[in-house]
Amino acid sequence: MKDSRRIKASTMLLAACLVTVAGCVSDTVAPDCAPASSGPAATTAAITSTLDGIRKKHRLNAIIFSAEQNGQPILRAALGMSTSGVPATTDMHFRIGAVGWQYLMTVLLRVTDKSPERIALTDPVSKWYPGYPYASLATVRMLAASSAGFGEYITAPVFLNEVGANPLRAWSADELIARSVAPYQTPQFTTPGRDWDYSHTGFVMLGAMLEQASGKAYAQLLNELILDPLELRHTRLQFDAQPELPVLHTLTEEQFQDSTYWNPSFVSWAAMTSNICDLGIWNRAFGTGSLLLPALRSEITAPVNVGLGINTADGYFGLGTIVQNPWNVQHAAYWGMYTSTAYDPTTGISLAVTVSLSRDSPPKIQPTREILAAISALLTPGHPLPQ
Repeated sequence: MKDSRRIKASTMLLAACLVTVAGCVSDTVAPDCAPASSGPAATTAAITSTLDGIRKKHRLNAIIFSAEQNGQPILRAALGMSTSGVPATTDMHFRIGAVGWQYLMTVLLRVTDKSPERIALTDPVSKWYPGYPYASLATVRMLAASSAGFGEYITAPVFLNEVGANPLRAWSADELIARSVAPYQTPQFTTPGRDWDYSHTGFVMLGAMLEQASGKAYAQLLNELILDPLELRHTRLQFDAQPELPVLHTLTEEQFQDSTYWNPSFVSWAAMTSNICDLGIWNRAFGTGSLLLPALRSEITAPVNVGLGINTADGYFGLGTIVQNPWNVQHAAYWGMYTSTAYDPTTGISLAVTVSLSRDSPPKIQPTREILAAISALLTPGHPLPQ
């Protein structure tokens, strides 16, 4: 997707060539997301030391990090290298994965508020998918809360083989939903609303249902309801193999293939990219519910899943987001991309981080979770995030 928000960046390429110290390279645009260090010197030094320690521990290529309080930067920094000879910078774009579900929930609630006759949280899924197994028993809200129990397409072995065989393929929502039923997959459970299991399928269905209900493409809804109001000029839905530049390069886990220019459309509406500045703006907007009417804000963190599956009062899945009281959290990881966000409404602290692996990184690590836990312990020692 090439839209007006991309044109601004690309037309400033010449300026980047003139001002950059490292010289003009092919994936460079003019930076407007600069490093910042406005917190107390001892605090920013402790954060930097912690980040560097975790980077060295897991032999990461790069970390791009931001800590803010009430919209004001405490520290915004990039450590390490994007790729050989190219340092990581704070203006680089990266995949945000499951953070995209938070965007989806905000679009959903705004559309349901504007047009409840077209789509409501209490509507049965069978309104749009009458032939889908158990759709008459599941509601829109259950899809958003991952309590519908529909088959999880993304874990189907045949599907994983398809994605691995052609990582440049563009996947449609219909194709993904088709791989959540037989012969590809079976339901997670057959009693919608009475159990819980994280489900990409439910989120994919939601976006497709929003398109049908509104008569607009999801990308248009995203622009109109979130990106334009918040002036997020470096965030977009990427259904192609052309990432926004400059881009943080990524290597897949264990095999260390360069996945930077692969097509992330297999995660559907979560195939979003951003930079650390836009991500900080979004994290605060979502955490405060600034785009939603007061009556709708509580829907995001309502504890309706508590008691289902692994959900407890201390940590549960809300609508497209994780609640670890008092924090609102999301984690994303695929193809060697690790991105996490956390917002604490009691202090206004916002944390956002992405990392990239090196060929020496150990397997099965969760570096961004470790970073959030360590930095929250520094900034909010009374209620740090668990790792």
